[in-house]
Amino acid sequence: MEATQPVSRRPSLLPWTPLIVAAFASYGPVGWNYGFALYFLNYNHGFVKRGLVGELFSHFTYLTRGQLLLAEYLFLAAAYLLCYVVFRPTLFRNRETSLIAVLLLSAPAALPHIGYLFAQPDVTLFLLLLLCMWLLFTMPPLTAACATIPLCIIALCAHEAFSLMFYPLVVAILIEQCRTRRLPWIALIAHVAIIGAALLAILHFGTLKVSPDTILQESTARTDVGVQRQVYDVMASSFAEQRALVVRLYTPGIWRSFALTFCIAAPYFFLLGKLLRRSMRAAAMPSWQQAITCLLFLSPLMLCYLGHDFTRWIGAACMSTSLFILALAQTNTAVRESLTQWTNNENIAAWLAYLIAAGPMGATGIRSAELLLAAWSGR
Repeated sequence: MEATQPVSRRPSLLPWTPLIVAAFASYGPVGWNYGFALYFLNYNHGFVKRGLVGELFSHFTYLTRGQLLLAEYLFLAAAYLLCYVVFRPTLFRNRETSLIAVLLLSAPAALPHIGYLFAQPDVTLFLLLLLCMWLLFTMPPLTAACATIPLCIIALCAHEAFSLMFYPLVVAILIEQCRTRRLPWIALIAHVAIIGAALLAILHFGTLKVSPDTILQESTARTDVGVQRQVYDVMASSFAEQRALVVRLYTPGIWRSFALTFCIAAPYFFLLGKLLRRSMRAAAMPSWQQAITCLLFLSPLMLCYLGHDFTRWIGAACMSTSLFILALAQTNTAVRESLTQWTNNENIAAWLAYLIAAGPMGATGIRSAELLLAAWSGR
């Protein structure tokens, strides 16, 4: 990777804005949280997909509400810390580059999004993605490509949706390294082939071996907080049954939340697309690479077919896009200068105020849209 310039050591509150915004979004009930149930899904009945985090916690015979809250906040704190470690050269270089990083990391589908989702598995997947990026930034390209393979497989074991949520960002970075001849194309092909084979193996061998009732009974015996059964039902259902569940969950209220979310977030989507296009052009990417990169970042939307968390998948697409722009800004002088020029010609304070006010992406809507609809309906 390109050598970075010295980092500015002048104290400033600006780089800490994403962390402050994320901290305000970092809350959530442990009870009846969908991801909370994954703490109790383990390998006691054989290998099962999404069981990795639960296996790590399986030696705890009982988990109280306080212990679960502590675990989830520790995961969040680790994610925030690693994000600042990975993007420190951009966040703290100078005011111009810091503005870009702050803008992207304070956006609805960034640190506030992770903070609002709060629980498993998204925080864990985000952590593993950041660790992959740190390796890609700090190690020789071929060594980093090899080192990220086990991390991506671990992420797939935590939740197979990593394959479409965040793995496309790893592929996009590897493509850029191949195009600029820092990495052989065969390494990219091998990387994608190994991760693809791992995904197929996890999907094939990771089926639930017992009834969801059995897992639910074991889970409720290990905590004083209610466990949502839905995650275990999904684990045991076929694709057709999952599709039927999705159709049933798309209520008129959810559709209203979607519509209002798109209205509120439309300027954000426009801004992100504009910055991505500007960054790719500044990096002198050929049109074929620009097209592939855009398709990679849109791939999480394919999960809408099997999951009702519509804006969660939109959030994953926007987050990967944001992190890719930051990666280019951190490793490519031309991209950094182009983005700096943009910040000098735009009212960044207005953009930042809008992004913070829009609120984080939830599972089925942007937070401000959900609050407005709740107020309108009197709930």
